[in-house]
Amino acid sequence: MPRGAILCTQCGFNTATGQRTVAGRPAPLPKRKPASGETPWYATPWPYVGAVLLILGALYYLGRTNDDMKFAFVIVAALYSFTIHLMVVISAFRNDGAAYGFVSLCVPFGALYYILKVSENDTLKVLYTTAIVINLLLKFAVD
Repeated sequence: MPRGAILCTQCGFNTATGQRTVAGRPAPLPKRKPASGETPWYATPWPYVGAVLLILGALYYLGRTNDDMKFAFVIVAALYSFTIHLMVVISAFRNDGAAYGFVSLCVPFGALYYILKVSENDTLKVLYTTAIVINLLLKFAVD
């Protein structure tokens, strides 16, 4: 662009407003794709999975001799599984429509099908897999 110009004749970018115009109307700027290494640590599922496993491990260790801690272990594990299942159902309704939402809510193994075959959310896949593993361990760990 020449010095002092406000509107680019090539792409329609207006330097005064910071928007691109197409046919006289503002058009959204193209989204910049983040580089592969730009994801902050807190946006990945691993710190949360680690925290849940640390809490459950501590409660299991304390619950071997104390019935109240064993009860707390079961409650925290069940609450985690319920919360993740609720996140899957909300994601199915919001992102893929009522049919997938209903299937993941009401049909046995419907949420598992949604996570494995339909959803593209990797964070939700990791969290749901962790919930399945916790449920399997809960089945064998509690007398």
